[in-house]
Amino acid sequence: MKKITELCTGCRACEQLCAHHAIVMNSDNEGFITASIDSELCVECGLCIKRCPQNNLMDKFTPISSLAVRDKNTEELKVSASGGAFAAAARVILQRGGVIVGAVYHDDMTVGHFVVDRLEDLHKVQSSKYVQSNTEATYSQVKALLINGREVLYSGTPCQIGGLRAYLRKDYDTLYTMDLICHGVASPKLFAKYLVWLGGKMKGKIIGYDFRDKSCGWGLDYMTKTKTKTKTKPSTLDPYYYHFLKGTTYRECCYRCNYCTKERVGDITIGDYWGIEKEHPEFYSINGVSCLLLNSKKGERLWSIVKDEFETLESTFEQVAKANHNLTRPTQRSSLRDVIYQHIDDMEVNEYFATQLKIPFNLKARFKLLLPKGLKVWIKKHK
Repeated sequence: MKKITELCTGCRACEQLCAHHAIVMNSDNEGFITASIDSELCVECGLCIKRCPQNNLMDKFTPISSLAVRDKNTEELKVSASGGAFAAAARVILQRGGVIVGAVYHDDMTVGHFVVDRLEDLHKVQSSKYVQSNTEATYSQVKALLINGREVLYSGTPCQIGGLRAYLRKDYDTLYTMDLICHGVASPKLFAKYLVWLGGKMKGKIIGYDFRDKSCGWGLDYMTKTKTKTKTKPSTLDPYYYHFLKGTTYRECCYRCNYCTKERVGDITIGDYWGIEKEHPEFYSINGVSCLLLNSKKGERLWSIVKDEFETLESTFEQVAKANHNLTRPTQRSSLRDVIYQHIDDMEVNEYFATQLKIPFNLKARFKLLLPKGLKVWIKKHK
């Protein structure tokens, strides 16, 4: 057997299922983790093909209800990407003696999924990481926890939730899954190269990064940190962030994603409630608002446990989906995707970002960058 699927998402379900350790996870030439088979160890059992969620599409849930939510804890809200939907739910699970799983920055600034069992570590999995997270060994770790009766809240992209469900195969009463409204994922290799480029611009090694900094209010500003400097800028002035939002750097299978549909793979779906100021202006907050879809009976059960942590407003799927297009369709593939990863290995970093990831000049964004922080906040509050 040579190939599991040409649409591999790198979820690692097959690797952790293979009793013969014949599945090898390697980075492809663009830096995306991809499964391959060691023919010397493979016994042709076919389990990897049978259980791959890309070969065998997972059963999905039709949303039961759609909500706009904000975490009542204002301090937690400040360090969450939008309305703190994951953080507030995770806080309750941890307080109940359960564990949570989400994406963290490791010490080397790579992004991977991590099991958290202490409330003081909750901050590690908060806010968005716009690069593909390595699920590492979390599927097998979660299975062991579930067998021992622990309550688990697992958050990830829909394909990562699909991978977890394919790996487990059976439903566990104490497992809650939370999928994200996902645009697509960029390459870890590209992100690593970007941090080197950014460190050169800031004249220091990058030791902290937040794609969704809220010091000037909810939006798409990012914060980057070295030992001596901390800077916040808008996404439109950054080559990595700009191209991520334009959808030019995603994994190829993201443009044919099976999960960008109204029917969802997770018990609950969360994301930014973009457009809340139009759909429910009375609920808009400069501190952020999340949308939250309750997709399954188990999702409703989790909501009954955590709902007191939130300010809540009833909405509809149609309203939520207006500015969240990936709830109904995958990101459209741009012709730039043909060349964006060319020369990622052979070009010097400054040349690569100046040519392969160049961005248009944005006078408005550059002017806003000169404004005092207090004025930026005032403008957002009164726009």
